[in-house]
Amino acid sequence: MSKHKPQNKTITSQTKSPVADARSPIARVIADKWYLITLMALAFIINAQTISYDYALDDAVFTSENSLIGIKGIAAIPALFTHGKNYNFDKSNTGSYRPLLPVSFAIEHHFFGFNPAVSHFINLVFFCLLIMVLFKLLRWIFRDYPVHLPFLVLLLFELHPIHTEVVANVKSRDEILSLLFTALSMIQSFKYIDTNKNKHLILSGLYFFIALLAKESPLCFVAIVPIMLYFFTNAKPMKLLIAGIPYFIMSVVFVIMRTGFLDKPSATSKVQITENFLVAASGFSQKLGTVLWIQLKYLILLIFPHPLSYDYSYNQVPLVGLTDYKALISLVIISGLLIYAVVNFKRKNIFSFCILFYFLSMSITSNLLVEIGATMGERFLFIPSLAFCIAVVFLIAWVAKVDLRTINLTNSTALTFTVFIISLLYGIKTVARNEDWKNNFTLFTSGVETTPNSWRTQDYLGMEYEKMAVADKDPLAMKKDADEAIGLFRKSIDIYPPKADAQADLGAVYLLVNNNDSAIAHLEYAVKLNPKLSSAIANIGMVYLRRVDFPQAVNYFLETVSLDSTNILAEFNLAYGYSQVGKYDSAIYYFKRSMALDPEYSGHKAFDNTAILFSMTGKPDSAKKYEALARERNPAFKL
Repeated sequence: MSKHKPQNKTITSQTKSPVADARSPIARVIADKWYLITLMALAFIINAQTISYDYALDDAVFTSENSLIGIKGIAAIPALFTHGKNYNFDKSNTGSYRPLLPVSFAIEHHFFGFNPAVSHFINLVFFCLLIMVLFKLLRWIFRDYPVHLPFLVLLLFELHPIHTEVVANVKSRDEILSLLFTALSMIQSFKYIDTNKNKHLILSGLYFFIALLAKESPLCFVAIVPIMLYFFTNAKPMKLLIAGIPYFIMSVVFVIMRTGFLDKPSATSKVQITENFLVAASGFSQKLGTVLWIQLKYLILLIFPHPLSYDYSYNQVPLVGLTDYKALISLVIISGLLIYAVVNFKRKNIFSFCILFYFLSMSITSNLLVEIGATMGERFLFIPSLAFCIAVVFLIAWVAKVDLRTINLTNSTALTFTVFIISLLYGIKTVARNEDWKNNFTLFTSGVETTPNSWRTQDYLGMEYEKMAVADKDPLAMKKDADEAIGLFRKSIDIYPPKADAQADLGAVYLLVNNNDSAIAHLEYAVKLNPKLSSAIANIGMVYLRRVDFPQAVNYFLETVSLDSTNILAEFNLAYGYSQVGKYDSAIYYFKRSMALDPEYSGHKAFDNTAILFSMTGKPDSAKKYEALARERNPAFKL
């Protein structure tokens, strides 16, 4: 038994290895270079297919649909730094403060415009840079171990399918940037411990502050960094405390900025059940039970990443009480892991570190401390998965009785082969999963297949079929796509009936296929749920236009434009309605408004109708003016 005794040391984080690397410094640098080149090349190749993809999910909201960036470009940067990330989208200035993300898009737009291929390429470049920085960080953490160790860890990390969302979803650049700058800050912390130079303290704080500007997730590193330095250096407690001060200061500065720039949340801006169903928990016991169950699901996805989905909204993961067997199993496993971590803390056990790193990095997004705008998301595993990959390599080495302090490609066949096989399987799954992110249709189709009980996956795919039906020229194709949309919207409503947007979307498709009775039933219910839902109100007006009830149509269109003065079609239909009830001046006024919003949107008909109305009201000069404008668009037009 004595010959296996040293193997216990492989699960302890050594600050000084009894086995020194006999290679010269130059040989070590050369070896590091080729390991790093291999990792970066593989990270690029395995995700290269995403460069040809379109924007998907919420990518367009932060890029091509961001009018602030589109109009002002880099001149919008000051406004981006003083508002929440969703400000341009819904004019709300609450929620998340992540200015680095839109700033990166503003710079990108300045040089390349809005181009999905460029956006995906930049995401991939940042991901490769992240791998490089993590490699440098792991070389600091495991400085007394051969380069083969960080290589195996990062091989698992970069190929893990759970990361496909972060790489393929352009908007998730914030995840990459936050971990990139956090890793840079941790390297500076190690340098401070080694050199005692204050410049490294300052740089660690600066990099960490930039990481926070990308996303709030790194706040947990205020606790993680001192723990990491404790495990992997011989620094005294006072020095560990000093190394952690920049992280604390920058966190306070970030919170002050966030509080100062963002508005105080109102009752309507609070997290909704459709975004995070934990807000519907009947009490803390049910919330805790569900949180525990979700945490176990995360661990399962890390071990066996299938199936994967872009969304886990209501009611894909139902609420469970603390006495439910799912919650109890989760409680036993998670408690066991945490107890193991605490018991082995003083021994600097590597698994103790990984467990603490993992759960601390999950704390911000766990919904236990604060309710966030999502119940569950694969992107939330991006940072924690690094601890998982470290633990996997050490666990395999422990089982295979491999001394990690002396490993290389030739003397650790069992370890290397096992990690390579797992990485190969991960890589195959990553390539397959990346294909789901080609565009909205492929992504939303995959969502319905893997998480069919989510109201959002059903609703979003329904919207894609609705768009296809509107664009279809062939009546049979339009009917087929409309039927698909109706079925999906109905499933979404069955999951969560009070969702006003889904009711309005279903009503719009019924309107498209001329089922006016069903259309108005769902549209009126949508307005009952949300009295300010202008799209539903406008479509009710369309139903009354079809019923030749022009006074009612005018009322609904008038209400629509009062809620949304940019709705060109509502302006045009309101003008038409006024023309049918004999209010010609009002009709002319709203036809002109529709022209001003976009002269080409309503084709030549706004100009045609205005010319006709001026002629009918005895204003020949104005009639001729608009007749000429109408002929520019329709040469056949004549009063």
